[in-house]
This record gives sequence, C-alpha cells and structure tokens, in this order.
Amino acid sequence: MNKETALNFLKENQPMPNDSNLDKSVIAMYDDVTKYFLYNPDKECLPLLLNSFGEYDGYGVYQSVEDVILRFEHEEVVDCLVESLNSRHNGVKYWCAQISALFPDKKLISPLKNLLKDTNNDIREAAITSLAQIEDDEILDILKSHLDTEKDIEIISLIYEIISVMNFLGK
Repeated sequence: MNKETALNFLKENQPMPNDSNLDKSVIAMYDDVTKYFLYNPDKECLPLLLNSFGEYDGYGVYQSVEDVILRFEHEEVVDCLVESLNSRHNGVKYWCAQISALFPDKKLISPLKNLLKDTNNDIREAAITSLAQIEDDEILDILKSHLDTEKDIEIISLIYEIISVMNFLGK
C-alpha cells in the first residue's frame, strides 16, 4: 500500500457502497487504506475519509476511521466536518455526526443543528449527542426547541436526559 493507491481508492469510493452492496474485497481494501493512514497520516486523506462512509457500519471497519481522524489537529478535522455534515449521503452524515462528538467546536453547531431536521433517527440522535458535547449557551435552547418537533420517544428521552445533566451542571 502506498499513498497514491490509498488516496485513489478513497476518491473512487465517495461514499462506499451500502453494506448490502458491499463486496468483501472492497471493505478489506478500505481496511488496508485506513491502516495505511493510521501509520502514515496525511491531510489529503481527511476529507476523503470523512466522505467515504456508506450506510451502516461497513462490517465494523468504519469504526477504525476514528483512530485515523484522531491523529489530526482539531481545527483541521472540524473544518472538514463542517463540510461533510452537509452531505446528502446518510452514512456520511451519521458517521460525521458521531465523530463530531470527539471534536466539540462552535463551528459545528449550525451543521449539527441542521441534522436535527433529518428523517433518519440515528442521524438526529448522533447530532444531539454531539451538540451536547459543545460548550455554548445556545445548545440548551437548540435542544429545548427541538423537543417541539421531535416525534421519536427515545430521542425525546435522550434530549430530556441531556437537558437534565446540563441544568445540573449549570450549563
């Protein structure tokens, strides 16, 4: 594996196929690419990795992307996340919302807030969890306001739990 091969693979898989259409050799190559960039971090891979997620979990391989992402500077990751959170692909939105929890930043408030309108419960839940990690007075108002439109009982419960913790901590 080398940088050119790894980057070309990612460029060709924006995003990866959904799990139901994912060939084992393709996900094995993705795993190799992820491992390559874990040991050879390169800024060029950052937006490509963040936009590579297909729907679901990539047979458990997508989780390892977080290890690669953690190798980069906070600001570099946040700038790429702002873009990726606006993707039209559910897998990209979901995984980037998840990763956003590891990089709490005020720049992510707007794109995460926009994900609260998504029809996918998992994406909304990930966005809420990540918003809760950001220290900003606006977060409590965003979460309270979202209670007016949220229909999923589990997500409503999560929001109430987060609001309770935030109130307890005086946020």
